[in-house]
Amino acid sequence: TGIDSTLVAIGGGAAVAAYSFLGFDAVTTFTEETIDPRRTVPKAIMLIALIGGGIFVVVAYAVQLVHPGGVFENSDAAAFEIAKSIGGHLFGAIFLAALVIAQFTSGIAAQAAGSRLLYAMGRDGVLPRSFFGKLSPRFHTPVLSLLAIAVIGLIAIFMNVATSTSFINFGAFLAFIMVNVSVIVYWARERRGGRSLNVWLYLVCPIIGVLVIGFLLTQLDVHAITLGAIWLVVGAVILAVTTKGFRTQPSELAVDSVDSDLPEAAQQV
Repeated sequence: TGIDSTLVAIGGGAAVAAYSFLGFDAVTTFTEETIDPRRTVPKAIMLIALIGGGIFVVVAYAVQLVHPGGVFENSDAAAFEIAKSIGGHLFGAIFLAALVIAQFTSGIAAQAAGSRLLYAMGRDGVLPRSFFGKLSPRFHTPVLSLLAIAVIGLIAIFMNVATSTSFINFGAFLAFIMVNVSVIVYWARERRGGRSLNVWLYLVCPIIGVLVIGFLLTQLDVHAITLGAIWLVVGAVILAVTTKGFRTQPSELAVDSVDSDLPEAAQQV
């Protein structure tokens, strides 16, 4: 029916659009390298969300005014087509140059944040410590984790924008689902212990979150779901190895600890 097709279209668009709202919390991976992180990092997260979100809303609204349609010859070059229709070939070339610089900067930020996360997981034994838990003696940076992310990132060469964003959203949606499930488990555990928590906040809202995110997960690109499932299996194998066949508890990330290998300024927390 018309309603069903509209719902599917909205769900598919929302599943991809969610990518635009990811990443503002990546700054938390630099906690150990930040002076006074308890005050600085939360402030940075709020500023990133507000400033980045504001820019996104303004740009998205302006683009919709200029190009209300959604049909492009090549969806990967949609932004370039819109820029060219606004200011001609010169403005399109300037926009393309700015876009390349922005993408390069975004890639550096993502790689830096991801490498710090892998290092923390390696240092605390969640991932193989011999590889991911090492820092460069000279630069005090997780060089091996950076190289691992760079190699894995080459997979994106063989993907279009829709597939690559869907692949990223696959991991994000799974994480969001697990967060909601964790809240439900926490509510049940506290209830058994005799503590009463708000049913709407700790049960109803997380259940709604799981259902909505689960629906969005099914709307992702089929290739992204397949690749994400393979990636999930790889993670399960690594977890099985680090927990000796799931017989021991996995290590917990010590996010408040200070590594002696970090620069002195970063240890002044």
